[in-house]
Amino acid sequence: MQRTFVTVQNPYAVCSALVVLAGILLITLLPSFARSRQAGATYYVATTGSDSNPGTIGAPWLTIQHAANTVTAGATVYVFGGVYYESVNFPTSGTASAPITFESYPGQTAVLDGTGVSCCGSTGTQGLINITGSRSYITISGFELRNYTTSKKSDTPAGVWITGSGTGVQILNNLVHNITTTTEKSGNAFGISVYGTSKTPITALVINGNEVYDLKTGESESVNTDGNVTHFRITNNLVHDNDNIGIVAIGYEKVGPVGYDESMYGEISGNTVYNISGITNKGEGTSYDADGLYCDGCAYVTFENNWVYNADLGIEVTSENQICLANGTEWSGPNGTGSAGEGKYPCYGRYATVRNNLFSNSANAGLSIGGARAATAKGGEETTGGSTYDAVFVNNTLYNNVKVTADNNPSAPGGEFQIQHQIGSAQENYFENNLVYAGSYNHWIYSYVKSSTSYPAPPATTNWNLYYSNAGYVEGKSIRWDGVDTYPSFAAFESATGEDANSLSGSNPEFEGLPSTPPDFDVAGSSPAVNAGGTALSCSVGWCDPNGSSPGSIYGATDYVGQPRMNGSTINIGAYEVTGIANTLIADLSSGMNRLGAGQATTLTVTVSASTGGGGVPSGTANIVLNSSLLSTQTLLPTSATESAASLPLSASELAPGTNTLTAVYSGNTIATGCCTASSPPGGGTQFANYPSATSASITVSCISGCASSSELRKSRPSIRRR
Repeated sequence: MQRTFVTVQNPYAVCSALVVLAGILLITLLPSFARSRQAGATYYVATTGSDSNPGTIGAPWLTIQHAANTVTAGATVYVFGGVYYESVNFPTSGTASAPITFESYPGQTAVLDGTGVSCCGSTGTQGLINITGSRSYITISGFELRNYTTSKKSDTPAGVWITGSGTGVQILNNLVHNITTTTEKSGNAFGISVYGTSKTPITALVINGNEVYDLKTGESESVNTDGNVTHFRITNNLVHDNDNIGIVAIGYEKVGPVGYDESMYGEISGNTVYNISGITNKGEGTSYDADGLYCDGCAYVTFENNWVYNADLGIEVTSENQICLANGTEWSGPNGTGSAGEGKYPCYGRYATVRNNLFSNSANAGLSIGGARAATAKGGEETTGGSTYDAVFVNNTLYNNVKVTADNNPSAPGGEFQIQHQIGSAQENYFENNLVYAGSYNHWIYSYVKSSTSYPAPPATTNWNLYYSNAGYVEGKSIRWDGVDTYPSFAAFESATGEDANSLSGSNPEFEGLPSTPPDFDVAGSSPAVNAGGTALSCSVGWCDPNGSSPGSIYGATDYVGQPRMNGSTINIGAYEVTGIANTLIADLSSGMNRLGAGQATTLTVTVSASTGGGGVPSGTANIVLNSSLLSTQTLLPTSATESAASLPLSASELAPGTNTLTAVYSGNTIATGCCTASSPPGGGTQFANYPSATSASITVSCISGCASSSELRKSRPSIRRR
């Protein structure tokens, strides 16, 4: 997915007159957001530079590492397009008012390639980007990180590796791919990994707008926070075709000190995650157990407005460890009070709010809580004998999430909503306002563990949901509750358990587009889901982020597509509050200025938005066409679960005199069909177009002086033939 550009040359290769011109044009070529943070100096790196140079635009440095070793707080480093075979360490911090920023030069992509780069030093883990120790206020933006591989189980390569403590690190708009270990049974690799290892946390971390794909991570994950990482945001990323967990917040892995070992107070939102499976990963026992999203011992985390498709499990909230005290944490008192210590009890994934998400076509389960195995008497790490406390699942849409069951794989019985071990009434988990449309296996709720004195029924509180399948309710199949599946009807289940008293069963939710490509999971205005949800849950039953978008409502501020979540005093069941929206795809092209003279430049922005967003973010590329000739091909990166964007600087010297016409042509992304099985694992299978192509309306930008001549234009760009 390398980006292709035809407009801007490496300045070290152009004549001296153009270098001088580039210096004159610098202020106008840089996007306004970049100019605003240049409290310090600005430097440049190019593949034709020299580390003995001063790092100016006309005499850039050669290596990114030299730049990292040289700059101080407030510096911005622009790296010109090209391939850099480096693993870069950042020894200096910025400050809140003067961050250090490394980014690809506008309109170009700098590639950090791990081919031939040694891995992984004395620490055993090494990234192409390394922010380690106590580092703060560093931003990495717009790079491609690729091809970092090891065959040693003791080595762990990563695209981005952040560890220690610090504040304000941002990882923005990068492509991370082909980071792999070839010894997956006992080896590890990461796409983007953050380890908080000190009593001082890594905090105010932002991971936004990245695409992370084609990873083979062994026993590890695509994107993670682990240990003492607090107040973090993992937002608007595209994570796909990886053979282990997509996005996870982790606790109790002994990464941080005892009592400081939970990823806490986070937001995981707006992400598109698909084709995530461990079925060919020996590190996962070649089984269907890779989560799209995962709270593994996390606390106080909101998962909202995400799209998860073709994962082994859509989302799981639990812990894999039994090293906690009796209250499921590493503190003797509530809310991190008392004394820190370890024990043998199940650890909790706790206070997770999961709302307004789409989960579809998972192999094993849509939503899952509880330990995968029964807790053992002696406890320990990685027993998978953990538990779930005060998790709230509201207003999610689940569709066809059980494709692998006991019928064809004894290790994966599965359910749209799955409840496993160490779960009872005292754990206080809630499942409300969810729209469940089961597929051919017809497993609505799968609570297969019988209650006990330690974990008395009910295993969860369920109400105000809508359950449906083409086959209707089937005794012995649709609901297993507290280990019992002999309810002759849904009404009998309600009567016997007292659960789902206000829920709907057997009523078609009336999806707007099913089947269609992509599916449209919005409901018609006549749907029984409209205004049929409950609104009585308060923040006291789970977690409302006081600094988030909805501090006073556990239902969230917006639905999946960003519309107000409440309709007055009522709320729909499922992820959508708006109704009757048809699938539409819109490409838009805009310019910051529409009239340029000598020495002036503007920024072009392409935005592609998918109405209803049933296929997640519309990723792919956009051709920007100038007067019937190709100006640039841009890779789009996500700005939400339903929208992507790219930008490009445009100078007067690239335009013909007079009026110039520009359009953007979107080439839709593809997703592998048939994933994920042993014969068609992540990254394989037949590709199909998830979204169609689209062309923006034309815009015009006039050049009044300093324009390109006709001969220069003919030399610089290929023409576009229109069909």
